[in-house]
Amino acid sequence: MNIVASLDKDKGAALREKYAKEVEHYQSDKKDISHEAKELEGERDLAGRKADRFDGGEAFLEIGLVICSITLLTKRKLFWFGGMLVGALGVALALTGFLLH
Repeated sequence: MNIVASLDKDKGAALREKYAKEVEHYQSDKKDISHEAKELEGERDLAGRKADRFDGGEAFLEIGLVICSITLLTKRKLFWFGGMLVGALGVALALTGFLLH
């Protein structure tokens, strides 16, 4: 159907009405889709904050492990206690990831 070449006003009015209904339909869907997108963005942001906490906890655990392994080289218990403290901080930081809402 070529509306530009056709001079039939009835066909043009019918097409205009059809497209007006489609525009109205898409306008109503736009609000729903926008609301759903905002909810998904919120979930994404929450997952990112949780991941940051888990990553930070893992980093502290690894640092604690390295500090504890220095004990084997130096035979000093201070490094072992320090490594355990840093590791405990890592566990605590990772656990806070579960508390985020």
